Amino acid sequence: MTFDWVFALILGVTSVATAALSLALLPLVPRLGRAAKAARSDIDMVFLFDGEQLVDATPEARRFLAGGPSGLSDWHRLCALVGPRFPEFRDRIARLDRDGSTLMTEAGGRAQIFAKWLDGVVRLSLHLPEEERALDAPDPQSLAAMAAELTTLRDVVEAMPTPAWQEDEEGAVAWANSAYLGLVRQCQGEGTQLNWPLPALFSPPDEGGHAPHRDVIQTRDGAERWFDCVSVMADGARLRFALPADAAVRAETALRNFVQTLTKTFAELPIGLAVFNRARELVLFNPAMLDLFNLEPEFLTARPTLVAVLDRLRETRMMPEPKDYRTWREQIVRLERDAQNGVYADTWTLPSGHVYRVTGRPHPDGAVAFLFEDISAEMSLTRRFRGEIETGQAVIDSLDEAIAVFSGAGLLTMSNAAYAELWGEDPMLVMGTTDIAGATAIWQQNCMPEETGTAVELSRLIRQRKPWAGSMVHRDGRRLACRLRPVGGGAVLVGFRPDCLAPSIESPVSRAAG
Repeated sequence: MTFDWVFALILGVTSVATAALSLALLPLVPRLGRAAKAARSDIDMVFLFDGEQLVDATPEARRFLAGGPSGLSDWHRLCALVGPRFPEFRDRIARLDRDGSTLMTEAGGRAQIFAKWLDGVVRLSLHLPEEERALDAPDPQSLAAMAAELTTLRDVVEAMPTPAWQEDEEGAVAWANSAYLGLVRQCQGEGTQLNWPLPALFSPPDEGGHAPHRDVIQTRDGAERWFDCVSVMADGARLRFALPADAAVRAETALRNFVQTLTKTFAELPIGLAVFNRARELVLFNPAMLDLFNLEPEFLTARPTLVAVLDRLRETRMMPEPKDYRTWREQIVRLERDAQNGVYADTWTLPSGHVYRVTGRPHPDGAVAFLFEDISAEMSLTRRFRGEIETGQAVIDSLDEAIAVFSGAGLLTMSNAAYAELWGEDPMLVMGTTDIAGATAIWQQNCMPEETGTAVELSRLIRQRKPWAGSMVHRDGRRLACRLRPVGGGAVLVGFRPDCLAPSIESPVSRAAG
């Protein structure tokens, strides 16, 4: 009986001790479970670098490097991947040979990098937590679709012919595609080793501005490359794109040179030029407009309308004075309509005595151009020349001798009133259509039949331009003294006058009457 109480006492003490130990260890169980779970979900990647050469790496580390920018060494690819998450990475690594080891923690995250210096070899341990992905892990099909989409997007970005890159808050290049890397090689040389961070080739955009701006870079061979740069903000990072603009710049340069050439040419022209756009606003003029119409440069540079320009010319009496305002408005409408159709041409005789030739011509996109030419000297010369011709004609008309002048081409170009009275036809009414054969035929018809040979002889002598003198008998019985003289310019003068010294011959009419 005593033995049973002792056994029961021992058993009770043991149970109490076990329960107390269990209660003491119970708070540690969840903590150990979470640590084990975190250890299973986190990813540790180890890299061994000898300078910039990757000596060895874990499989997960190699897969991590494969996601970096192509065209870079393994070291600069790692810098491109971890640089945005660990801004102090490059500075810490640069001091690693002196510090021996360093530990970096992601700002605002749980990722860590532990680096250690091993006699010239750098051992990097990258610890990335997987808690976020473990809480909402996608199914295998979705994960495969996301991976395929990511591959496609990477291929698209790498195949882009235009440079694209991402900049951090300080303006340093945090990521770039192959086109940007190729442009860096063109600027630094094909054999140059690329380092990270990549150089910033383009000037920074305006503060807070996302409008496209044009930038130029110079390659190693001295060539200039022009780009239209566009900036966008995505998740707090600045994405920039450079669109090639070489063709646009060449076209703009050619157009600018062409316009400058035209401007210089127009500036030297004595003819006034004014171009009005579709809204009939003055968009182009040359200095001759100022000289011809005494206009102020400020007035023309203010892009006045066509009506305003014509009103100013009317006020300054630099165009024909209209009879009334209604006629003036009709003239403006006709001027604009005919110029747009390309048929406007007029001569303005100004009160000052100047004469302007005005021509309207259509231009592309509904514009019209007007040309103003001062033809005062030309008109004065024409009037003087016409006056001289009229004076000369009056002089030969006053002569009793019938005169006809044939040009070198054999056309009758001049005759007087005595000639028209003698032969019964005025060649001036059909000037330029009577030739030698036509004139001699008229002479034969109005002369005695026996004088046919003389008329034919005259025709031959006129063509040969040989001097000659003789006579012929008109049908009215008058004997005519004829002469032929070459004159200047290849012309020949033929004169007919009554021969007072020759005996008179009775006309056929007189003989018939007798």
